[in-house]
Amino acid sequence: MDFMNKHGFWFLLIALGVVGFAFYSLKQQSSSFKPALKPVNIIYPKLPGEVTIFPADPQLGERQAPVKIIEFGDFQCPFCAQTAPILEQTVKNNKGKVELIWKDFPLPDHPEAYAAAAAAQCAGRQGKFWEYHDQLFLNQSSLGQDLYNRIASSLNLNMEKFSSCLSNHEAVPLIKQNIDEARAIGVDSTPYFVINGQVYSGIISQEELNSLINSVSK
Repeated sequence: MDFMNKHGFWFLLIALGVVGFAFYSLKQQSSSFKPALKPVNIIYPKLPGEVTIFPADPQLGERQAPVKIIEFGDFQCPFCAQTAPILEQTVKNNKGKVELIWKDFPLPDHPEAYAAAAAAQCAGRQGKFWEYHDQLFLNQSSLGQDLYNRIASSLNLNMEKFSSCLSNHEAVPLIKQNIDEARAIGVDSTPYFVINGQVYSGIISQEELNSLINSVSK
């Protein structure tokens, strides 16, 4: 009996220890566990079709065109660079049918995007936005103040006015307005398009654009 009692005591003590450890572990796990939140549908202040087109927004094509392409773009975005010639060729090939409107949306992780946007908008004040836009994309790997000045000079801009526009941050209000417009409809990447109220994100092909234009024109 003494043998059984002695060993029974140790067995009971060990069993209680195991149970106690298991309870402690479960408690620790339960205290750090948080149930996954169900996804919430975000309601943005504006619908894509409600985006404001400002008088100063660069525009290409006919104002009264049945197809309006609003592009939220970033001059340091490689996908925007790939898409740019497709969009411009589409406008040229569909005279009177397509209008392209550019809106700046410089992404936070692109350190030169904001400065490039300001430079292009300052060039736009001298009627050379699209030419400047093209040169920025062609020289995307060299973005910086030296390039901005070189492009401005090559386009025969008034350098004094161009420099003044940059140093006085004259283009900043328009850029900020369009960032606000982008956020109001939930833009989170570039290129991002609103085409006749419908949203298209990422590179858009010539075929897709042609199909869209044909469907609207019928």
